[in-house]
Amino acid sequence: MMKRNLKFLLLSPLLMAILCEPEEDICGVDDPESYIVNVENNAETYQQNETIWLNARTSSMLMDFCTDLQEPELITDAEVFLDGLFVLKLNNLPGLNAEVFNDAEIIYDIGEAYSFNSCSNAVNCLPQLTDDSQFYQYRLGISINTPGDYCIVNARNSFFNLEQENNANIFNGYNALEDRIRFQDCGDTYTRNGTEGFYFFSIN
Repeated sequence: MMKRNLKFLLLSPLLMAILCEPEEDICGVDDPESYIVNVENNAETYQQNETIWLNARTSSMLMDFCTDLQEPELITDAEVFLDGLFVLKLNNLPGLNAEVFNDAEIIYDIGEAYSFNSCSNAVNCLPQLTDDSQFYQYRLGISINTPGDYCIVNARNSFFNLEQENNANIFNGYNALEDRIRFQDCGDTYTRNGTEGFYFFSIN
């Protein structure tokens, strides 16, 4: 019993040193503010091959915890500000009410397409720094030639302007999953709750 207590007394300073060792300083960049996506030609119905224009921007100034600066600074790595959108065709499949639509034509007016090494059917956009270096922005067009009802939802860090009409009534005929939009991409199932922050439209 005495030996056991002695062993504990000898080891306790080492244990306390491990437990009390300060955490390593966190090094990294703060998350960007969410993009607010605006639809320039907002409408409930578009014609086949008509282009739906979307634009968004977010501040280029972030806290960099790897430096000693106490104020936000310009981040020159555009990949930090990547954004992505899923273009979905609404349907009534068992357990799902949307599917990723891959036949849309995407026009990158500001920013450019971005490809991941892993599988993703989202429209991924690498934004462009504005001339005054205050914002990262993108502008892209989506053109669809297949009639039906559609929805665009976020794949990364964005939502649609809630002050705009988002045509949520189009979703009523597909709302069979307790006010959820559920779809699959690359074998994974994704869920988006409600209708706010997304954009619905029909193609004639």
